[in-house]
Amino acid sequence: MLLPSLAGGDGHVTADVRHRLAAEKRPRLEGCPLRTAASLSRTPEGALAAAEAADAVGADLGDACDLAVVFVRPEQFASLEAAALAVETRLEPGVLVGAVAAGVVGPGAEVESGPGVVVWGARLPSGTPQPFRSWSLRTPTGGMAVAGWPDTRPGDVVLLLADPLSYPAAEVVLRTTADGDGAVVVGGLVTGGAGRSRLVLDGTVHEDGAVGVVLRGVGARALVSQGCRPIGAPLTVTTVERNRILALGGEPAARRLEQVLHELDDDERRLLERGGLQIGLVAEEVRDTYAVGDFLVRGVLAIDPESGGITVGDLPRVGQTVQFQVRDPSTAEEDLASTLAHGGPALGSLLFTCTGRGRSLFGVADHDVRAVELALGGPVAGAVCAGQFGPAGRGRSSLHGYAASVLTFPQPDPRGPSGA
Repeated sequence: MLLPSLAGGDGHVTADVRHRLAAEKRPRLEGCPLRTAASLSRTPEGALAAAEAADAVGADLGDACDLAVVFVRPEQFASLEAAALAVETRLEPGVLVGAVAAGVVGPGAEVESGPGVVVWGARLPSGTPQPFRSWSLRTPTGGMAVAGWPDTRPGDVVLLLADPLSYPAAEVVLRTTADGDGAVVVGGLVTGGAGRSRLVLDGTVHEDGAVGVVLRGVGARALVSQGCRPIGAPLTVTTVERNRILALGGEPAARRLEQVLHELDDDERRLLERGGLQIGLVAEEVRDTYAVGDFLVRGVLAIDPESGGITVGDLPRVGQTVQFQVRDPSTAEEDLASTLAHGGPALGSLLFTCTGRGRSLFGVADHDVRAVELALGGPVAGAVCAGQFGPAGRGRSSLHGYAASVLTFPQPDPRGPSGA
């Protein structure tokens, strides 16, 4: 159940009022090109690191910053509020949004361990970023509702940062983009781990829910690249009990899986041993064969040989097509290159990559950010996330796993809007 934005004591209304006042005071630089900047600091003290990064961003942006994004590593989670204040003081952004994340992404680097604070800023020649704070609550009947989700229009891009433990982001994103012609949602599930989930919106820190920004009329675009390879053949779910698949194609699901594993080649077996087993749920049932980008990848949580059931990290439905998957660095690298080839050149980008990628998948550091910088250009920053939001199947947004999601701001076509 989705409710409109509600007034409450959680800072949502205050942030909205502050945003409007800031927008009225700050001159709009009409005719100036969209510009972005990013900077990463590894200084251990979070507020000082944010100040260093914000100073560098401000030097590149000039007089105005319409949108600022800040991410800090879990080691610095307690300093998120001070870090946000440092960014606000230096950049005076129209909107500030950020979070504690498992890792931070800055120019040329993905910081997966140790301290790290990244700041990304944008000067927008048109459109006004609209911040929002969303949260879940119990209804009088004992159900669950979500408040604070913004009103959106077709063509809008929603930057969403959500706590995976307190906010039903996957369901919200699917429900709000179900018609396939509405807003696109991009971003990620961000957390520093148990007790270290922190989100910030315009200086106010929240320990649960979600924060975000609606981008309208700024020409932003979302891209998603997958990180798993399908194995075996597509199978149809014929019996399911919540997140337990009991039968595939009329046979016990565990028996079907055993058949798939028996037919693996040596390369697939090595990938399975290295990265574990996943399952892909087809995002759009429109064909007989499926490729890498056609799935929403979820974890296989448990296999019960006695009942024949397989527990997965989603709620499959009867009749849905699924296919087992393995994490594969070659597939991930090829799919990312192919995806980015359709996205550039860009004036700047925000990258949301998975905790299951990085050095553990590719064997080298900084793979995804360097690929984005090489293919698209422009300043790049972002976060390492537990899940990524982005389009899948007819453009409808969904929650992805083991993926890289990119919010990019393409360079304008010098030939004009029509490209003529």
